[in-house]
Amino acid sequence: MHKAQRLIHLMMKVNERKKFTIQEMADECGVSRRTMIRDLMELSELGVPLYSEAGPRGGYRVLREKVLPPISFTEHEAIALFFACQSLRNYKSLPFKNEVDTALDKFFHYLSSELKQKIERMQQRLVFWVPPHEMEVSFLEELLEAALEQRVVTIMYEASARRERMIQPLGIYTMNGLWYCQAYCFLAEDYRLFRVDRVKNFSLEADQSMRLNTAEEQIQTWIMRMDESDTLDLEVELTPEGVRRCRSDLWLSRWIDLREDGSGTVCTKMSASYVPWAVHFFLGFGMEANVKRPDVVREQIQNKLRELIKQYEH
Repeated sequence: MHKAQRLIHLMMKVNERKKFTIQEMADECGVSRRTMIRDLMELSELGVPLYSEAGPRGGYRVLREKVLPPISFTEHEAIALFFACQSLRNYKSLPFKNEVDTALDKFFHYLSSELKQKIERMQQRLVFWVPPHEMEVSFLEELLEAALEQRVVTIMYEASARRERMIQPLGIYTMNGLWYCQAYCFLAEDYRLFRVDRVKNFSLEADQSMRLNTAEEQIQTWIMRMDESDTLDLEVELTPEGVRRCRSDLWLSRWIDLREDGSGTVCTKMSASYVPWAVHFFLGFGMEANVKRPDVVREQIQNKLRELIKQYEH
């Protein structure tokens, strides 16, 4: 085995192990102890964070995150990965903190000069845009970690009122620039959807005895599933201009029923938690939209208009 191949093989081996000795790894790779010491030193120089412990129970282990071996990409694969990663930069908050920027910088650094120039030209003509939201999303990473570990946590949730809730997160997803957490709520004794920017405090529960043993197939069923017991019928009449503006929303654009004159109707179901969003969204359409259902959205739009009239009376 050539040295380069041996180092890649060794990198994969050390990533698999929590702990190993020089002799164990030398035997597995079929080399001498001295050669293995040199190979481990070279891995360390390449950036693999190895840590050694002395003593009879000592050995080597990989510190912090594991490091992946070199991977070859075609030109199109490299471009696709670069722009997929770059699209995440438009999010103010991510569960990966600064890892996106460092990964993108490393990836771009090792591309050929020709491919770098091609990507730089594409950057001027291709943009993945996410609606900007300036709300602070403080506990995104913690909620994801709790979902992965199936841990019960206590949050302070701020909706119409601030309330402490004990939940078991199932997963998180993003839509229109906002982050949501699907979780089992022990207060409601049911599954609920929480906006992550409204989580104002977070702590792990010391007592995990009430934890649900949620199977993976159950998690897939609940993530991004709308609670059918808490849905409302949404029906909106749109002028041609209303149709054009409504198409800017990815979710609503799927439900537009067009007429020959360019006007249309939106008929779908929405979660009751979306009522405040629907009120503000369609209120901004003015005469270009007429919300027929649900009544709660119509009533809140009417109230907003009355308040607006009073504001401009004086």
